[in-house]
Amino acid sequence: MKNPLQPFENACLDENCSERLCQKLKQELSVFSFFSESDIDDVSPYFNCRKVKAGDNIWVAGESCNYIAFIVSGRVQIKVNTEFPGKQVVVGVFSRGAATGVSCAVTRQPRNSTARVMEDAGLILLTRENFEKLIEIFPSLGVKLLQGMLLSETTRLNKAYARLASIF
Repeated sequence: MKNPLQPFENACLDENCSERLCQKLKQELSVFSFFSESDIDDVSPYFNCRKVKAGDNIWVAGESCNYIAFIVSGRVQIKVNTEFPGKQVVVGVFSRGAATGVSCAVTRQPRNSTARVMEDAGLILLTRENFEKLIEIFPSLGVKLLQGMLLSETTRLNKAYARLASIF
């Protein structure tokens, strides 16, 4: 299936995109809770907006890990391949506020999962290239972003632990 997120150029086609992006970052995504309003203004140009239709893949296992997706709206299902060829298992369903693909910030390994949109989704994307530029130009904001992504991953992991514990 064609990847609806390529290419990243022209992600925001109108002049109000940066303003709308700032608003979404501040209002809806806890991963950006470590940022002040002026921080948001500084980092906004590094992000791209995307809308993806239900049924489309955001990425497929084995593809290059070259961007992180922050979900503003909709739901995204994450699946991994099993030991049985052609069989996958759903490991999570994520919605508004979730950061997905954050391992791309620290690894250049191919993706180990497939992200499929279950409901039309609004995403904010951060390419690896833009992440590296942001860290180079605004190191303290890069640390804040990493703190937010770590918080998101910790919250997700704690919920997974609770689900596992409820089985036993």
